Amino acid sequence: MSVKKFTLTILVIVICSLSSQTVKAQLSDAEKTSSFTPSYSISGSYAPYSFRAWGKMLNTRHLFLKLGYSHSEFDLFSIRTHLSSELILTGWLRYPLDGRNGQRETLYGFGMIPLIANMPLSRGNHYPFITSSLGFIITQNHFPNLNGARFNFLLGTGAGYHIKTGPESAVQFGYKIHHLSNGYMANENPGIDSVMLFVNILFNP
Repeated sequence: MSVKKFTLTILVIVICSLSSQTVKAQLSDAEKTSSFTPSYSISGSYAPYSFRAWGKMLNTRHLFLKLGYSHSEFDLFSIRTHLSSELILTGWLRYPLDGRNGQRETLYGFGMIPLIANMPLSRGNHYPFITSSLGFIITQNHFPNLNGARFNFLLGTGAGYHIKTGPESAVQFGYKIHHLSNGYMANENPGIDSVMLFVNILFNP
């Protein structure tokens, strides 16, 4: 082996070693400063009205009762982000068939919100956060009619506030701009845009 190759090999080993130590130090610092603890949640969310934006239906209401698990934390573009998932145990949707003020229909369903990302805006026991979510709901009948779909996507983005209420418990509340639609998987896809209020009770059993 030539002197140049030997020197290059030693240099690569040293750089890799220093990089490894730097990563370990950064992870250690993150662990020291992070206050994240995995937790379970019982949640309720209610949309008292809807508006026309991406969706077209007015005067709708819907309610979700959910169980969730906040499972991990990571940095997204240097922003601390908490990830969680929720099961929609019961979904209730009431809407006018004509999309305005006509005869109303009621649907029930269940679903899942596998991706919820909360970004705390400060550290400590009490802090504001921004949130976004992606999920789906399956209803007993097609929405809004037989030309629609039983499977509909759920998208949401908004803000909330986290309050630590005890060593193993916390409460979150806030709002989301919420969208429900089948993503044009059916012939008819009116969609619903609404303001959804939510309350999450977090705990460690």
